Amino acid sequence: MKQLIIIALFSILSASAYCQEVTIVTEDFPPYNYVEDNTIKGLSSQIVMAVLKEINIKAEIKFYPWARAYLYATTLKNHLIYSIARIPEREHLFYWVGTIAPYKTSLYKLKSRKDIKINSLEEAKKYTIGCSFADVITIYLQKKGFILLDQVSNDAQNLQKLLHGRVDVIAYDEASFVYKVNQKGLDISKFERIYRLEELSDDLYMAFSKTSDIALVRKFQDGLRTIKKNGVFDKIQREYFIE
Repeated sequence: MKQLIIIALFSILSASAYCQEVTIVTEDFPPYNYVEDNTIKGLSSQIVMAVLKEINIKAEIKFYPWARAYLYATTLKNHLIYSIARIPEREHLFYWVGTIAPYKTSLYKLKSRKDIKINSLEEAKKYTIGCSFADVITIYLQKKGFILLDQVSNDAQNLQKLLHGRVDVIAYDEASFVYKVNQKGLDISKFERIYRLEELSDDLYMAFSKTSDIALVRKFQDGLRTIKKNGVFDKIQREYFIE
């Protein structure tokens, strides 16, 4: 009887650990995470919601400018952030749940700017580059010694700056760039991908704040592994045709 009581108590404690309130933060970053017609959509969003369904946890997903979402995810307990790149500077700041989407980054210019030629990172340093505050691309470029960085709070602002000649080049995720140009009703033929940042072409993750309950983190890790094994993950990926 005593053994049964101990087992039951352990089960209750484990369940309560998994039932901790979870807050999920992200940014408007189509086609990975965005809101359309009051509905949360996107490749990464679908993966996160599939994990929540798999582990039977309900959580609110909140959209913020990236800098604020990042601040919450590095300081507040039981906060999950997505879609986030895993780089050395961030490694110790989070519990990494796992990969949720492929990610490729490039520099873009106006096709009409024949004077801009970039075949290496060193060549790119002489141009003013539009990027975003606290974004992984900005961190990467700063680490590489870039000085002419024009930072904004929203990636979409960079498209307008590029069109009006206020920056020479913008740094953008490739899948998101195509989506955002079409969403804004802009002519995609006016833009040209000029250089891919290969070191930033990897994967996007979901990650927990370091103050989060480790049992909760492991629950999400188990859920992500499960949907990768049962085919749900691959089915969602195929919907977006991201190569």
